[in-house]
Amino acid sequence: MWSPLLKAKLGDNHEKASAAFIWAIIAWMYAARRSGLKKELFGYLKGGYANFLAAYSKHLGELGIETRVSTAIKEIRKDPTGVRIDEELFDEVIVTTPMPSAAKLCPDLTEAETEQLNQVEYQGIVCASLLLKKPASGFYVSNITDPAPYTAIIEMTTLVDPLEFDGRTLVYLPKYVAPDDPIFEKTDTAIAEEFTTALLDMLPHLTREDIEALRISRVRHVLALSTLNYSSLLPATTTSIPGLHLINSAHITNGTLNVNETIQLANESARSFLERTNELVGSS
Repeated sequence: MWSPLLKAKLGDNHEKASAAFIWAIIAWMYAARRSGLKKELFGYLKGGYANFLAAYSKHLGELGIETRVSTAIKEIRKDPTGVRIDEELFDEVIVTTPMPSAAKLCPDLTEAETEQLNQVEYQGIVCASLLLKKPASGFYVSNITDPAPYTAIIEMTTLVDPLEFDGRTLVYLPKYVAPDDPIFEKTDTAIAEEFTTALLDMLPHLTREDIEALRISRVRHVLALSTLNYSSLLPATTTSIPGLHLINSAHITNGTLNVNETIQLANESARSFLERTNELVGSS
């Protein structure tokens, strides 16, 4: 039972994942039934995360906190008076990018730290988002274990009222792959055609005319693989550079990547960071 499911989720990396990965997935799904209602309870943020991020940025602005979105960063270097991001100096910096990106951004880390960051293995993702004129499978998640260009059919409008999308059906077709998978070199058009052909073969009641819109997104580092002895190999959140900290979803050690776990990690990390900062201020 497990082999085809793990291959669908992890591809060639399925033999590297520890049993903790399976446990985390089961625990996450079971948690949705803890209400005693014997059915899953999932939440949906109306309008998607873009609405939340816009409101969050607005709230921070009202508190006098500056936020900069879509701002490229070249490098983060140590400085005698703090931490320097390109040409700007900061007292404290928290880097939340994936481990390989953090290693590239922070060239002043020790060789051992850089090696430890780069040894964290990741799954990437290529995902097609489709807006359809009619329902697809009728199920929220359908894991695909037969040979296919994607690993699941996720039909959001079985969870969210279709009126949120003007009566249309929103479907995601994700494919989890290694960061160096050749699919990242394919064009959006080629990926869209491959995914569409497979979907219409699987769901023959759909036609190309039912597809109103299709977009392709791709990210090379999404899910850190829970390998054997993962916790002991994980880089520390405090680095050898004073004021520089590394915190990202790879630090979720007792769960799987999802919004709840990420928020919990952020809250715990922020609390710990503030406690350390207050201790330093108090002792100075």
